[in-house]
This record gives sequence, C-alpha cells and structure tokens, in this order.
Amino acid sequence: MKINTLTTYDVYNYGASLQAYALQQYLINLGHQVEIINYQPDYLTRKYDYKWVNPESKLSRYALTRFVYRIMKYLQRKTTMGRKRVFDEFNHQVLKETATKYTSCDAICQNPPQADLYLVGSDQVWNVFYEAGRDPVFYLDFVKKGYKASYAASFSYLDIDSENKARIKTSLDTFDAVSVREVHGLAILKDMEIEGTWVLDPVFLLSAEQWEEMMVPTAFTEDYLLIYDFEGNQELKLFAKEYARRHNLKIYAIADTYPLLYADKNFMKAGPKEFVSMIYHCKAFISNSFHGTAFSILFNKPVFVFNRHRHKVNSRMQSLMTLFGLNDCILTSQKEWEVAYDYHFNFSYINSIKETELVKSKAFIDNLLMKCSKESL
Repeated sequence: MKINTLTTYDVYNYGASLQAYALQQYLINLGHQVEIINYQPDYLTRKYDYKWVNPESKLSRYALTRFVYRIMKYLQRKTTMGRKRVFDEFNHQVLKETATKYTSCDAICQNPPQADLYLVGSDQVWNVFYEAGRDPVFYLDFVKKGYKASYAASFSYLDIDSENKARIKTSLDTFDAVSVREVHGLAILKDMEIEGTWVLDPVFLLSAEQWEEMMVPTAFTEDYLLIYDFEGNQELKLFAKEYARRHNLKIYAIADTYPLLYADKNFMKAGPKEFVSMIYHCKAFISNSFHGTAFSILFNKPVFVFNRHRHKVNSRMQSLMTLFGLNDCILTSQKEWEVAYDYHFNFSYINSIKETELVKSKAFIDNLLMKCSKESL
C-alpha cells in the first residue's frame, strides 16, 4: 500500500524529526511504501531566513533596527550551521520525502501527491496557536481520493475558539479515522461530535532496540545527567545542579544556540541521532521537551519535567506524564524537589502501561490499514 504521511518535520527540532521518522519507519516495517509529504510553506521556513523580520515586531518599524536585527540573526545562524547540517542530513537522507516539494496550500491542492492512505500527525499539527493548526493542508483538505486519517495528532492548545472549531469539524468530518496524542484531545473531538482514539506518540511504536540501531556511537566515560532546556529555566538549573551533586553526576547539555554555562559539557552540534543516543546513555534527564521526556520513559530513565512559560504547550506534557503515573516528576515548585532528588521510578509499572497502550495504538493502525486495503481492492 502507498502511504503518505504529513507533519511538520523539517523545522530543526528533535521531536519533529524523530516522530516523523518513527511513524514512517513503523509503516515501512509493516511492508508499505511510505513517503513524507515535503510540505514547506513560508510560515515554516521564513524564520530560518535571516533577512525576514516579523512585520508585527517592534523591530520592523525602522530601517536601522531591521538592519541590526538582520546582522545579529545572520551571526547567530553562522554559529548553528553545524547543527543545521546534521539535521539536513537526517531530514533529507534518512527520511523518505516526496520528490515534489510543496511551498503553499495552492501548490499542493493543484498537484496533490497520490496515495492510498494519507496520515496526518503526530506533533502539534492542529495547534491553532501556530499557523500550521490553521492551515487547511494539515487537515488534508487537498486530498481528493484515498483514505484520510490522523495518527497522534495534537491540538496542544486547549482554548480553541468557536470559529476554528467549526472549521476543524468540517475538515475532520471527511476523515475515515481520527486519533489524537493527548487525552484532552478526545474532549475537544467530543465537543465537535467527532469520534476519536487516544494513541501513543509515534516514537513509542519503535522498540528501544530499534532505536538503538539508528544511534551514533558514543565515547562517554563518565556518568552524566542530561539537560535539554528550551527557555533557560533558572529553577531547572538549580534543581539540576543539586541533583547532579547528590548523585555524583556530570551535567551534559544539548544546546541549540547558546551553551548552558553551568553544564560540564555542551553539545552544540547534536542532530536527531545524537539526541536519542545521549538520552539512551544518560543516568537521568531533566527538560521541558515533550519528546525528550517520551524517549526517557521509553528508555527507562529517571526524568523530571519543568513547564514551559513562553508557549501554551504544557497540556501535552501533563497528558504524557499522567498516563505513566509520573505526575510527581512535573516540578512546579521547590517544595517538590526534596522528594524528587531520590524519587523511586517503578519502571515495571511504566513498562506495563506502555505495552498496554502500545497494543491499542498498533490496533488503531492495523484496523485503519485493513479498511483501506479492502477499499483499494
């Protein structure tokens, strides 16, 4: 069967690339021909263009501020070229993309890729806080023929206005099956009178052994605590330093643009493979990254989560941690730290939950593929 998946994957984000790989690889392992639709609209790519200045920003008001901003952005981009290269290699060589690159909704509507099944998801493709969540393409409106479904699509943003809800309902009413990644997504679907299934993020579809096959070799000789912090969270820093001290661990950090000064080592050029490998070999993981947390759970690593403040995306993390009984590891105040330093992780229980939910998630895919296969005969 020919399957096209659709997600936001080429955005230099570890989770975006890895969840795209996981779903594609799982379907390929089942014997299907799978390509990710190479959809790169302007709103996904322009922030990587140092010449682009957000017209709504105060910086765009004057020629001088625009010029200075572009210079600073260019210099910043130069420092991240190594990281960009390994991402490009993964996204355009490891992932299997459609030969045609689509840069707009009009372009894909005029010449849509052909497949038996179109699968949108995972990640925050339906988050209306972002432009992708308001783009008809991510609701498969361009599909004229073939099965349409979602796998682990995420609304993430809870406060969806009535206008967006009506638009989303109109699109999802044309789907043959809908699944979401967070439990609150079911409530949103119910409000729209859409039947949905709660499934695991695609990264769980591959076993730890399968992920190990794609990792890069490491030469770490010391035990380390791994940090991945989107926002320079000061509380995360304080907790990490004390946790490392009590457990006699070095602090390693995966950093995107600026190094963490309190870390013993910063890894500024890590790609998706390195990201998975470093989580796999760490002694504990502290972050505000959804997919970093998911991999920690998959690899049975002690994991502690700090909420993000700049984006309204914490509900997805709460759903994940609640599922695995790890709410106590979401650290929202310093009162919780003393227990967290020596928290006992019941990985037998965590693994049993994972296996139970994995059966349901794979059953959703199997049923979808079976229906699609019958329809194609």
